[in-house]
Amino acid sequence: MAQRKKTLLIIGLFIISMAIVLAVLVLTLPKDEEEEDTDSAQSGLSLLSYSRDDVMEMDIKNELGTFTVRNGVQGFGIDGYSEFRQNSTIMGAMARCAAELTAQELAEENAQDLDKYGLSADNPKARADVKLKDGTEYTLYFGIDAPDQRTRYVRLSDSNDVYTVLMNSSGYFYNDPTDFLSLIVTDELSNNNTAPTIDWMTVTRKDLDYDIRFEDDTKNYAVDEVSMASSQVMIEPVYAYLDITNSNSIIYGIWGLTAIDIACVNPTEEDFEKYGLDDPFCTVNIDAELQNYHLDIGNVAEYEIDETGAETSVPASYYCYYKGIDIIYVFEASEVPWASFMPIDILSSMMTSNYIYKLDHIDIDYYGEDPKSYHFEVSGDEETAEVWGSLNGEEFIGDNFKEIYKFILKCPIDDIYFEDPDENSLLARMDIRRGDGSGDLVEFYDIGANRVAIKLNGVTSFSQPRNYLTVLLKNLELFKNGATGEELQQVW
Repeated sequence: MAQRKKTLLIIGLFIISMAIVLAVLVLTLPKDEEEEDTDSAQSGLSLLSYSRDDVMEMDIKNELGTFTVRNGVQGFGIDGYSEFRQNSTIMGAMARCAAELTAQELAEENAQDLDKYGLSADNPKARADVKLKDGTEYTLYFGIDAPDQRTRYVRLSDSNDVYTVLMNSSGYFYNDPTDFLSLIVTDELSNNNTAPTIDWMTVTRKDLDYDIRFEDDTKNYAVDEVSMASSQVMIEPVYAYLDITNSNSIIYGIWGLTAIDIACVNPTEEDFEKYGLDDPFCTVNIDAELQNYHLDIGNVAEYEIDETGAETSVPASYYCYYKGIDIIYVFEASEVPWASFMPIDILSSMMTSNYIYKLDHIDIDYYGEDPKSYHFEVSGDEETAEVWGSLNGEEFIGDNFKEIYKFILKCPIDDIYFEDPDENSLLARMDIRRGDGSGDLVEFYDIGANRVAIKLNGVTSFSQPRNYLTVLLKNLELFKNGATGEELQQVW
Protein backbone atom coordinates (compact mmCIF):
# COMPACT_ATOMS: atom_id res chain seq x y z
CA MET A 1 0.00 0.00 0.00
CA ALA A 2 2.84 2.39 0.92
CA GLN A 3 4.60 1.58 -2.32
CA ARG A 4 1.42 2.31 -4.28
CA LYS A 5 0.99 5.70 -2.58
CA LYS A 6 4.60 6.53 -3.35
CA THR A 7 4.08 5.67 -7.03
CA LEU A 8 0.94 7.79 -7.29
CA LEU A 9 2.76 10.71 -5.64
CA ILE A 10 5.56 10.52 -8.22
CA ILE A 11 3.07 10.41 -11.09
CA GLY A 12 1.21 13.41 -9.68
CA LEU A 13 4.40 15.44 -9.32
CA PHE A 14 5.33 14.55 -12.92
CA ILE A 15 1.95 15.71 -14.26
CA ILE A 16 2.20 19.00 -12.35
CA SER A 17 5.73 19.58 -13.68
CA MET A 18 4.61 18.95 -17.30
CA ALA A 19 1.67 21.35 -16.88
CA ILE A 20 4.03 24.08 -15.66
CA VAL A 21 6.38 23.49 -18.61
CA LEU A 22 3.46 23.60 -21.08
CA ALA A 23 2.16 26.85 -19.60
CA VAL A 24 5.59 28.44 -19.91
CA LEU A 25 5.86 27.35 -23.55
CA VAL A 26 2.41 28.71 -24.43
CA LEU A 27 3.16 32.05 -22.81
CA THR A 28 6.48 32.42 -24.59
CA LEU A 29 5.39 31.28 -28.09
CA PRO A 30 5.56 34.03 -30.74
CA LYS A 31 2.17 35.37 -31.86
CA ASP A 32 1.00 34.54 -35.33
CA GLU A 33 0.64 37.25 -37.96
CA GLU A 34 -3.11 37.63 -37.55
CA GLU A 35 -2.75 38.19 -33.79
CA GLU A 36 0.05 40.69 -34.38
CA ASP A 37 -2.09 42.60 -36.88
CA THR A 38 -5.01 42.63 -34.44
CA ASP A 39 -2.82 43.90 -31.61
CA SER A 40 -1.29 46.45 -33.94
CA ALA A 41 -4.70 47.75 -34.97
CA GLN A 42 -5.82 47.91 -31.36
CA SER A 43 -2.68 49.78 -30.33
CA GLY A 44 -2.68 52.11 -33.38
CA LEU A 45 -2.75 55.89 -33.20
CA SER A 46 -6.09 57.43 -34.12
CA LEU A 47 -5.49 60.39 -36.44
CA LEU A 48 -9.13 60.88 -37.48
CA SER A 49 -12.25 59.51 -35.82
CA TYR A 50 -15.12 60.56 -38.07
CA SER A 51 -17.56 58.16 -39.74
CA ARG A 52 -17.59 57.22 -43.38
CA ASP A 53 -21.16 58.50 -43.61
CA ASP A 54 -19.93 61.93 -42.43
CA VAL A 55 -18.00 62.39 -45.66
CA MET A 56 -19.66 64.61 -48.27
CA GLU A 57 -16.90 64.66 -50.91
CA MET A 58 -13.23 63.94 -51.48
CA ASP A 59 -11.01 65.62 -54.03
CA ILE A 60 -8.21 63.20 -54.87
CA LYS A 61 -4.97 64.14 -56.62
CA ASN A 62 -2.10 61.79 -57.37
CA GLU A 63 0.44 61.03 -60.08
CA LEU A 64 -2.29 59.51 -62.27
CA GLY A 65 -4.68 62.46 -62.22
CA THR A 66 -7.35 64.33 -60.29
CA PHE A 67 -10.90 63.27 -59.54
CA THR A 68 -13.74 63.93 -57.10
CA VAL A 69 -15.70 61.34 -55.13
CA ARG A 70 -19.12 62.41 -53.82
CA ASN A 71 -21.46 60.80 -51.35
CA GLY A 72 -24.84 60.84 -53.06
CA VAL A 73 -28.27 59.27 -52.74
CA GLN A 74 -27.05 56.03 -54.32
CA GLY A 75 -23.77 55.95 -52.44
CA PHE A 76 -20.31 57.13 -53.39
CA GLY A 77 -19.56 57.96 -57.01
CA ILE A 78 -16.94 59.71 -59.14
CA ASP A 79 -17.77 62.92 -60.96
CA GLY A 80 -17.71 62.56 -64.74
CA TYR A 81 -18.30 58.80 -64.75
CA SER A 82 -22.01 58.67 -64.03
CA GLU A 83 -22.73 56.76 -67.26
CA PHE A 84 -20.64 53.83 -66.04
CA ARG A 85 -21.30 51.28 -63.35
CA GLN A 86 -19.08 52.21 -60.39
CA ASN A 87 -17.85 50.20 -57.45
CA SER A 88 -19.45 52.16 -54.63
CA THR A 89 -18.30 49.54 -52.11
CA ILE A 90 -14.63 50.28 -52.77
CA MET A 91 -15.26 54.02 -52.71
CA GLY A 92 -17.08 53.60 -49.41
CA ALA A 93 -14.02 51.83 -48.03
CA MET A 94 -11.90 54.71 -49.31
CA ALA A 95 -14.12 57.21 -47.51
CA ARG A 96 -13.88 55.18 -44.32
CA CYS A 97 -10.09 55.27 -44.50
CA ALA A 98 -10.20 59.05 -45.03
CA ALA A 99 -12.54 59.55 -42.06
CA GLU A 100 -11.34 56.93 -39.56
CA LEU A 101 -7.60 56.98 -40.23
CA THR A 102 -5.49 54.98 -37.78
CA ALA A 103 -1.69 55.18 -37.91
CA GLN A 104 0.64 52.34 -37.03
CA GLU A 105 3.28 54.57 -35.44
CA LEU A 106 4.78 58.03 -35.37
CA ALA A 107 7.68 58.03 -37.82
CA GLU A 108 8.97 61.55 -37.01
CA GLU A 109 7.57 64.37 -34.94
CA ASN A 110 7.54 67.81 -36.56
CA ALA A 111 9.61 66.65 -39.53
CA GLN A 112 11.57 69.44 -41.25
CA ASP A 113 12.36 67.53 -44.44
CA LEU A 114 8.98 66.35 -45.73
CA ASP A 115 10.28 65.63 -49.23
CA LYS A 116 12.12 62.52 -48.04
CA TYR A 117 8.73 61.06 -47.08
CA GLY A 118 6.99 62.24 -50.25
CA LEU A 119 4.81 64.49 -48.10
CA SER A 120 5.59 68.06 -49.11
CA ALA A 121 2.51 70.19 -49.69
CA ASP A 122 3.73 71.09 -53.17
CA ASN A 123 4.48 67.56 -54.34
CA PRO A 124 2.99 64.73 -52.28
CA LYS A 125 2.58 61.29 -53.81
CA ALA A 126 -1.15 61.68 -53.25
CA ARG A 127 -3.54 63.98 -51.44
CA ALA A 128 -7.17 63.93 -50.37
CA ASP A 129 -9.10 67.14 -49.65
CA VAL A 130 -11.98 65.93 -47.53
CA LYS A 131 -15.24 67.79 -46.87
CA LEU A 132 -17.65 66.52 -44.23
CA LYS A 133 -21.39 67.12 -44.14
CA ASP A 134 -21.04 69.36 -41.07
CA GLY A 135 -18.71 71.73 -42.96
CA THR A 136 -15.44 70.36 -41.53
CA GLU A 137 -12.60 70.31 -44.06
CA TYR A 138 -9.12 68.81 -43.87
CA THR A 139 -6.40 67.52 -46.17
CA LEU A 140 -4.44 64.29 -46.00
CA TYR A 141 -1.04 63.92 -47.65
CA PHE A 142 0.18 60.44 -48.60
CA GLY A 143 3.84 59.73 -49.30
CA ILE A 144 6.22 56.96 -50.30
CA ASP A 145 6.36 53.40 -49.02
CA ALA A 146 8.05 52.85 -45.65
CA PRO A 147 11.02 50.45 -45.48
CA ASP A 148 8.88 47.70 -43.91
CA GLN A 149 6.94 47.39 -47.23
CA ARG A 150 3.71 47.16 -45.24
CA THR A 151 3.04 50.82 -44.58
CA ARG A 152 3.20 54.25 -46.19
CA TYR A 153 3.90 57.69 -44.79
CA VAL A 154 1.03 60.09 -44.14
CA ARG A 155 0.41 63.42 -42.46
CA LEU A 156 -2.40 65.89 -41.91
CA SER A 157 -2.00 69.25 -43.65
CA ASP A 158 -2.01 71.19 -40.36
CA SER A 159 0.91 69.24 -38.91
CA ASN A 160 4.43 68.13 -39.82
CA ASP A 161 4.13 64.97 -37.73
CA VAL A 162 4.76 62.01 -40.02
CA TYR A 163 3.01 58.71 -39.39
CA THR A 164 2.85 55.32 -41.08
CA VAL A 165 -0.43 53.72 -42.14
CA LEU A 166 -1.08 50.28 -43.58
CA MET A 167 -0.98 50.09 -47.36
CA ASN A 168 -4.51 48.71 -47.51
CA SER A 169 -5.69 51.87 -45.72
CA SER A 170 -3.95 54.25 -48.10
CA GLY A 171 -3.80 52.43 -51.44
CA TYR A 172 -7.10 53.84 -52.66
CA PHE A 173 -5.64 57.36 -52.83
CA TYR A 174 -2.93 56.35 -55.32
CA ASN A 175 -5.42 54.95 -57.86
CA ASP A 176 -6.63 56.17 -61.21
CA PRO A 177 -10.37 57.03 -61.23
CA THR A 178 -11.01 54.15 -63.62
CA ASP A 179 -9.84 51.78 -60.87
CA PHE A 180 -13.13 52.55 -59.13
CA LEU A 181 -15.27 51.53 -62.10
CA SER A 182 -16.96 48.17 -61.86
CA LEU A 183 -15.46 45.30 -63.82
CA ILE A 184 -18.87 43.63 -64.06
CA VAL A 185 -19.93 44.17 -67.66
CA THR A 186 -23.17 42.17 -67.74
CA ASP A 187 -25.20 40.68 -64.91
CA GLU A 188 -25.22 36.94 -64.35
CA LEU A 189 -28.31 34.86 -64.90
CA SER A 190 -29.73 33.53 -61.65
CA ASN A 191 -30.23 30.18 -63.37
CA ASN A 192 -30.66 28.86 -66.90
CA ASN A 193 -34.43 29.01 -66.59
CA THR A 194 -34.27 32.80 -66.59
CA ALA A 195 -32.15 33.00 -69.73
CA PRO A 196 -33.80 34.94 -72.55
CA THR A 197 -34.65 33.04 -75.70
CA ILE A 198 -31.82 33.50 -78.17
CA ASP A 199 -33.38 34.13 -81.55
CA TRP A 200 -29.99 33.98 -83.22
CA MET A 201 -26.28 34.27 -82.48
CA THR A 202 -23.41 34.77 -84.90
CA VAL A 203 -19.72 34.35 -84.13
CA THR A 204 -17.30 35.71 -86.72
CA ARG A 205 -13.56 35.00 -86.48
CA LYS A 206 -10.59 35.95 -88.64
CA ASP A 207 -9.03 32.49 -88.29
CA LEU A 208 -12.12 30.78 -89.77
CA ASP A 209 -13.36 31.09 -93.34
CA TYR A 210 -16.96 30.68 -92.22
CA ASP A 211 -19.31 32.21 -89.66
CA ILE A 212 -20.72 30.14 -86.82
CA ARG A 213 -24.43 30.79 -86.43
CA PHE A 214 -26.94 29.49 -83.90
CA GLU A 215 -30.72 29.75 -83.76
CA ASP A 216 -33.47 28.82 -81.34
CA ASP A 217 -35.01 25.65 -82.71
CA THR A 218 -37.88 24.92 -80.34
CA LYS A 219 -40.35 26.30 -82.87
CA ASN A 220 -39.60 23.27 -85.06
CA TYR A 221 -40.70 20.78 -82.41
CA ALA A 222 -43.89 20.00 -80.57
CA VAL A 223 -43.85 20.54 -76.82
CA ASP A 224 -43.53 16.82 -76.12
CA GLU A 225 -40.44 16.59 -78.32
CA VAL A 226 -38.33 19.44 -76.97
CA SER A 227 -36.54 17.13 -74.56
CA MET A 228 -35.33 15.15 -77.55
CA ALA A 229 -33.62 18.11 -79.20
CA SER A 230 -31.46 21.10 -78.34
CA SER A 231 -33.23 24.39 -77.72
CA GLN A 232 -30.51 26.03 -79.82
CA VAL A 233 -28.92 24.48 -82.88
CA MET A 234 -25.99 25.43 -85.05
CA ILE A 235 -27.16 26.27 -88.56
CA GLU A 236 -23.81 27.47 -89.98
CA PRO A 237 -21.36 26.26 -91.14
CA VAL A 238 -23.56 23.13 -90.92
CA TYR A 239 -26.80 22.20 -89.22
CA ALA A 240 -26.11 20.33 -85.98
CA TYR A 241 -27.44 19.86 -82.47
CA LEU A 242 -25.49 21.19 -79.51
CA ASP A 243 -24.11 19.43 -76.48
CA ILE A 244 -26.01 21.13 -73.66
CA THR A 245 -23.04 21.11 -71.25
CA ASN A 246 -20.20 21.99 -73.61
CA SER A 247 -22.13 24.72 -75.41
CA ASN A 248 -23.39 26.50 -72.29
CA SER A 249 -20.52 29.01 -72.10
CA ILE A 250 -20.88 29.80 -75.80
CA ILE A 251 -24.65 30.24 -75.81
CA TYR A 252 -25.05 31.98 -72.44
CA GLY A 253 -21.57 33.34 -71.76
CA ILE A 254 -22.52 36.89 -72.75
CA TRP A 255 -24.36 37.09 -69.41
CA GLY A 256 -22.13 37.43 -66.37
CA LEU A 257 -19.18 38.93 -68.28
CA THR A 258 -16.60 40.23 -65.79
CA ALA A 259 -13.33 41.87 -66.83
CA ILE A 260 -9.98 41.75 -65.04
CA ASP A 261 -8.93 45.27 -65.99
CA ILE A 262 -9.86 48.43 -67.86
CA ALA A 263 -7.57 49.48 -70.68
CA CYS A 264 -9.32 52.66 -71.75
CA VAL A 265 -12.39 54.74 -70.95
CA ASN A 266 -14.17 56.72 -73.69
CA PRO A 267 -11.79 55.32 -76.34
CA THR A 268 -10.86 57.28 -79.45
CA GLU A 269 -10.38 55.92 -82.97
CA GLU A 270 -6.68 55.64 -82.17
CA ASP A 271 -7.49 53.58 -79.09
CA PHE A 272 -9.67 51.20 -81.10
CA GLU A 273 -6.83 50.76 -83.58
CA LYS A 274 -4.23 50.33 -80.81
CA TYR A 275 -6.16 47.50 -79.16
CA GLY A 276 -7.21 45.79 -82.40
CA LEU A 277 -10.87 46.74 -82.07
CA ASP A 278 -11.19 48.77 -85.25
CA ASP A 279 -11.08 45.42 -87.09
CA PRO A 280 -11.79 42.82 -84.37
CA PHE A 281 -10.34 39.33 -84.41
CA CYS A 282 -13.70 37.99 -83.22
CA THR A 283 -17.23 39.40 -83.05
CA VAL A 284 -20.16 37.97 -81.10
CA ASN A 285 -23.59 39.24 -82.08
CA ILE A 286 -26.81 38.07 -80.38
CA ASP A 287 -30.47 38.93 -80.74
CA ALA A 288 -32.52 37.75 -77.77
CA GLU A 289 -36.07 38.85 -77.04
CA LEU A 290 -35.83 42.12 -79.00
CA GLN A 291 -32.49 43.07 -77.43
CA ASN A 292 -29.11 43.04 -79.14
CA TYR A 293 -25.86 42.02 -77.46
CA HIS A 294 -22.58 42.76 -79.25
CA LEU A 295 -19.02 41.97 -78.15
CA ASP A 296 -15.84 42.69 -80.11
CA ILE A 297 -12.66 40.78 -79.21
CA GLY A 298 -9.45 42.46 -80.34
CA ASN A 299 -5.74 41.96 -79.76
CA VAL A 300 -4.25 39.55 -77.25
CA ALA A 301 -3.41 41.48 -74.09
CA GLU A 302 -1.12 38.85 -72.58
CA TYR A 303 0.06 35.35 -73.41
CA GLU A 304 0.33 32.46 -70.99
CA ILE A 305 3.69 31.78 -69.35
CA ASP A 306 5.16 28.27 -69.24
CA GLU A 307 6.90 26.61 -66.30
CA THR A 308 10.24 28.17 -67.31
CA GLY A 309 8.79 31.67 -67.26
CA ALA A 310 8.84 31.99 -71.05
CA GLU A 311 5.91 33.45 -72.95
CA THR A 312 3.88 30.93 -74.95
CA SER A 313 1.67 31.44 -77.99
CA VAL A 314 -1.49 30.70 -75.98
CA PRO A 315 -3.56 33.83 -75.25
CA ALA A 316 -4.15 34.52 -71.56
CA SER A 317 -6.30 37.64 -72.04
CA TYR A 318 -7.84 39.85 -74.73
CA TYR A 319 -8.84 43.48 -75.21
CA CYS A 320 -12.60 43.66 -75.73
CA TYR A 321 -15.34 46.20 -76.32
CA TYR A 322 -18.93 45.56 -75.27
CA LYS A 323 -21.48 47.62 -77.19
CA GLY A 324 -23.28 50.06 -74.93
CA ILE A 325 -20.42 50.60 -72.47
CA ASP A 326 -17.79 53.01 -73.79
CA ILE A 327 -14.86 51.17 -72.20
CA ILE A 328 -12.18 48.90 -73.59
CA TYR A 329 -11.85 46.03 -71.12
CA VAL A 330 -9.34 43.26 -70.58
CA PHE A 331 -10.90 39.81 -70.24
CA GLU A 332 -9.27 36.52 -69.33
CA ALA A 333 -9.31 34.18 -72.32
CA SER A 334 -11.58 31.77 -70.45
CA GLU A 335 -14.15 34.55 -70.08
CA VAL A 336 -14.43 35.01 -73.87
CA PRO A 337 -14.41 31.43 -75.24
CA TRP A 338 -15.78 32.60 -78.61
CA ALA A 339 -12.21 33.59 -79.55
CA SER A 340 -10.91 30.04 -79.47
CA PHE A 341 -13.64 27.37 -79.55
CA MET A 342 -14.23 25.19 -82.59
CA PRO A 343 -17.70 24.05 -83.67
CA ILE A 344 -16.90 20.39 -83.11
CA ASP A 345 -16.12 21.21 -79.44
CA ILE A 346 -19.75 21.98 -78.63
CA LEU A 347 -21.73 19.68 -80.91
CA SER A 348 -23.85 16.83 -79.69
CA SER A 349 -22.78 13.42 -80.95
CA MET A 350 -26.40 12.97 -82.05
CA MET A 351 -26.76 13.76 -85.74
CA THR A 352 -30.53 13.38 -85.97
CA SER A 353 -33.41 13.74 -83.53
CA ASN A 354 -36.73 12.23 -84.51
CA TYR A 355 -39.07 11.25 -81.69
CA ILE A 356 -39.54 7.49 -81.73
CA TYR A 357 -43.28 7.68 -81.04
CA LYS A 358 -43.78 9.98 -84.05
CA LEU A 359 -41.95 7.76 -86.55
CA ASP A 360 -43.71 6.52 -89.68
CA HIS A 361 -41.01 4.66 -91.58
CA ILE A 362 -37.24 4.27 -92.00
CA ASP A 363 -35.54 3.20 -95.23
CA ILE A 364 -31.90 2.10 -95.10
CA ASP A 365 -30.13 1.11 -98.34
CA TYR A 366 -26.57 -0.18 -98.67
CA TYR A 367 -24.92 0.08 -102.12
CA GLY A 368 -21.55 -1.56 -101.49
CA GLU A 369 -20.67 -5.21 -101.96
CA ASP A 370 -23.68 -7.40 -101.26
CA PRO A 371 -26.27 -4.56 -101.45
CA LYS A 372 -29.14 -4.67 -99.00
CA SER A 373 -32.32 -2.74 -98.23
CA TYR A 374 -34.25 -2.44 -94.97
CA HIS A 375 -37.73 -0.91 -94.82
CA PHE A 376 -39.19 -0.28 -91.35
CA GLU A 377 -42.85 0.57 -90.87
CA VAL A 378 -43.20 2.07 -87.38
CA SER A 379 -46.06 3.08 -85.08
CA GLY A 380 -45.96 4.15 -81.45
CA ASP A 381 -47.98 5.23 -78.45
CA GLU A 382 -46.24 7.67 -76.12
CA GLU A 383 -48.73 7.13 -73.28
CA THR A 384 -48.06 3.39 -73.10
CA ALA A 385 -44.44 3.74 -74.31
CA GLU A 386 -45.14 1.01 -76.86
CA VAL A 387 -43.72 0.71 -80.38
CA TRP A 388 -44.71 -1.79 -83.04
CA GLY A 389 -44.27 -2.32 -86.75
CA SER A 390 -42.50 -4.41 -89.34
CA LEU A 391 -39.16 -4.82 -91.11
CA ASN A 392 -39.44 -5.76 -94.78
CA GLY A 393 -42.97 -6.97 -94.06
CA GLU A 394 -42.11 -9.04 -91.00
CA GLU A 395 -43.47 -7.85 -87.65
CA PHE A 396 -40.87 -7.03 -85.01
CA ILE A 397 -40.82 -6.85 -81.21
CA GLY A 398 -41.05 -3.23 -80.10
CA ASP A 399 -38.45 -3.39 -77.33
CA ASN A 400 -35.90 -4.81 -79.75
CA PHE A 401 -36.67 -2.03 -82.22
CA LYS A 402 -35.97 0.55 -79.50
CA GLU A 403 -32.45 -0.84 -79.25
CA ILE A 404 -31.77 -0.71 -82.98
CA TYR A 405 -33.22 2.81 -83.14
CA LYS A 406 -31.02 3.84 -80.21
CA PHE A 407 -28.02 2.77 -82.30
CA ILE A 408 -29.32 4.73 -85.31
CA LEU A 409 -29.57 7.87 -83.16
CA LYS A 410 -25.98 7.33 -82.06
CA CYS A 411 -24.78 8.04 -85.60
CA PRO A 412 -21.76 10.07 -84.47
CA ILE A 413 -20.43 13.47 -85.46
CA ASP A 414 -16.67 13.00 -85.51
CA ASP A 415 -15.85 16.20 -87.41
CA ILE A 416 -17.48 18.80 -89.61
CA TYR A 417 -16.76 18.37 -93.32
CA PHE A 418 -17.47 20.71 -96.26
CA GLU A 419 -15.98 19.16 -99.38
CA ASP A 420 -18.69 17.63 -101.54
CA PRO A 421 -17.86 13.95 -102.18
CA ASP A 422 -17.96 12.14 -105.51
CA GLU A 423 -21.58 11.12 -106.10
CA ASN A 424 -20.34 7.74 -107.35
CA SER A 425 -18.86 7.01 -103.90
CA LEU A 426 -22.28 6.75 -102.21
CA LEU A 427 -22.18 3.77 -99.83
CA ALA A 428 -25.49 4.00 -98.03
CA ARG A 429 -28.49 6.17 -97.36
CA MET A 430 -30.82 6.30 -94.37
CA ASP A 431 -34.17 8.09 -94.70
CA ILE A 432 -36.03 8.65 -91.39
CA ARG A 433 -39.60 9.95 -91.76
CA ARG A 434 -42.19 10.98 -89.21
CA GLY A 435 -45.94 10.86 -89.56
CA ASP A 436 -46.15 14.48 -90.69
CA GLY A 437 -43.65 13.84 -93.50
CA SER A 438 -40.74 15.61 -91.84
CA GLY A 439 -37.51 13.84 -90.93
CA ASP A 440 -33.89 13.45 -91.98
CA LEU A 441 -31.98 11.99 -94.89
CA VAL A 442 -28.48 10.76 -94.03
CA GLU A 443 -26.14 9.73 -96.86
CA PHE A 444 -22.75 8.06 -96.40
CA TYR A 445 -19.95 8.58 -98.99
CA ASP A 446 -16.61 6.80 -99.07
CA ILE A 447 -13.75 9.36 -98.89
CA GLY A 448 -10.93 6.92 -98.20
CA ALA A 449 -8.70 6.40 -95.15
CA ASN A 450 -11.51 4.28 -93.65
CA ARG A 451 -13.73 7.36 -93.33
CA VAL A 452 -17.04 8.46 -94.77
CA ALA A 453 -18.44 11.90 -95.51
CA ILE A 454 -22.04 12.49 -94.55
CA LYS A 455 -24.64 14.58 -96.26
CA LEU A 456 -27.43 15.56 -93.90
CA ASN A 457 -30.57 16.47 -95.82
CA GLY A 458 -28.54 16.99 -98.98
CA VAL A 459 -25.82 19.17 -97.42
CA THR A 460 -22.27 17.86 -96.92
CA SER A 461 -21.83 18.35 -93.20
CA PHE A 462 -19.78 15.76 -91.30
CA SER A 463 -17.24 12.99 -91.49
CA GLN A 464 -16.83 9.89 -89.32
CA PRO A 465 -15.00 6.56 -89.20
CA ARG A 466 -16.53 4.02 -91.56
CA ASN A 467 -16.77 1.54 -88.70
CA TYR A 468 -20.12 2.95 -87.54
CA LEU A 469 -21.71 2.05 -90.88
CA THR A 470 -20.14 -1.42 -90.72
CA VAL A 471 -21.61 -2.11 -87.27
CA LEU A 472 -24.98 -0.64 -88.29
CA LEU A 473 -25.23 -3.13 -91.16
CA LYS A 474 -24.31 -6.00 -88.80
CA ASN A 475 -26.98 -4.90 -86.33
CA LEU A 476 -29.59 -4.65 -89.07
CA GLU A 477 -28.88 -8.22 -90.16
CA LEU A 478 -29.00 -9.44 -86.56
CA PHE A 479 -32.30 -7.62 -85.99
CA LYS A 480 -33.78 -9.00 -89.21
CA ASN A 481 -32.85 -12.51 -88.08
CA GLY A 482 -34.62 -12.11 -84.73
CA ALA A 483 -31.81 -11.00 -82.43
CA THR A 484 -32.84 -9.46 -79.13
CA GLY A 485 -31.82 -5.95 -78.11
CA GLU A 486 -29.16 -7.39 -75.81
CA GLU A 487 -27.50 -9.09 -78.78
CA LEU A 488 -27.14 -5.87 -80.75
CA GLN A 489 -23.80 -4.07 -80.63
CA GLN A 490 -23.97 -0.53 -79.26
CA VAL A 491 -20.31 0.43 -79.75
CA TRP A 492 -18.15 0.50 -82.86
